[in-house]
Amino acid sequence: MFNELALQIEKHLARGSNFAIAQVVDRIAPSSGKVGDKALILETGELIGWIGGGCVRGIVIKEALDVIKSKRYRRVRISPEGGTRSTATYKEYVMSCQSKGTLEVMIEPVIPQPELIVVGKSNIARKLVQLASAADFKVSVMANDADVQMFPSANSIADAVDFTNFQNFMNTYIIVTTQGEDDELSVKKALQTVVKYVGFVASKKKAEDIKTYLTHEGITEDRIGQLRSPVGLDINAKLASEVAISILAEVIDHFRNGNVAYSMPVYEKENAMERPSPTAAEDKFAEDYYINPVCNVPVSKKNPKHIVEYQGENVYFCCDGCKVSFEKEPSKYVKTK
Repeated sequence: MFNELALQIEKHLARGSNFAIAQVVDRIAPSSGKVGDKALILETGELIGWIGGGCVRGIVIKEALDVIKSKRYRRVRISPEGGTRSTATYKEYVMSCQSKGTLEVMIEPVIPQPELIVVGKSNIARKLVQLASAADFKVSVMANDADVQMFPSANSIADAVDFTNFQNFMNTYIIVTTQGEDDELSVKKALQTVVKYVGFVASKKKAEDIKTYLTHEGITEDRIGQLRSPVGLDINAKLASEVAISILAEVIDHFRNGNVAYSMPVYEKENAMERPSPTAAEDKFAEDYYINPVCNVPVSKKNPKHIVEYQGENVYFCCDGCKVSFEKEPSKYVKTK
């Protein structure tokens, strides 16, 4: 199992996917999960590995998805007595299954290395690339006549603005700092990706002019509204290095606190590049999982413990206890049509 999980982790890291690893760290028998059991949980809600069945599985999936979203560790305790303690890093649940055991599970987010794409070769661009590399970003540069002498710390350098070779935009940020060299086309191409965070280094007047151009080019109002310009935290920056610091600080703040994976909007445009949208992950989860109305945890529709038909619809349950509770008083859990 460990080797299989290791291979899965390696595969999803290579894809640039966000996921979580859950491990049983404490146990009071009886419980099917044992200390040391591990599982990988993907953004789709798929669980690979073993941490226990029934309610435990659903609770861990639910909490893991929130861990991926918040990028914070979380310890989850599931016991017959339950509890009311709930913080950003600790949650208590009642073991609604008929098992009398207790489990504690540590859930760790695994967020692949963020990537910064810098378009342009201005002084700000050079400082930004240098700083982002030092902050452990994967950095790509796109600019005419750019070379390794200009950007010695960049991971890749292209002499044209072309995003078609990028395989994953999940944790990607684009900063356009062309400063007069093909500003309009560069910003347009950046907005035609599904990258949520696109920043343009410009004055307010220049930014407004660009937005007018983008409107004429058919970019939607919602997408134009996502363009960050002026970009960077307001620190009264004057020097190129200070502007670069303000930009990178805002990017890091967004990466750590603004969830890319779940809040990225769907951008619809005929010539937009086809990339998987994070909202697709949410749709896939809703398609494959049902929220158990008794314990409020996800249940796989493909492998539920029980299915009960109520008011012409299927209701899925993770354990005997939830099914019994529902059948005693279904109107308590589902609104009557």
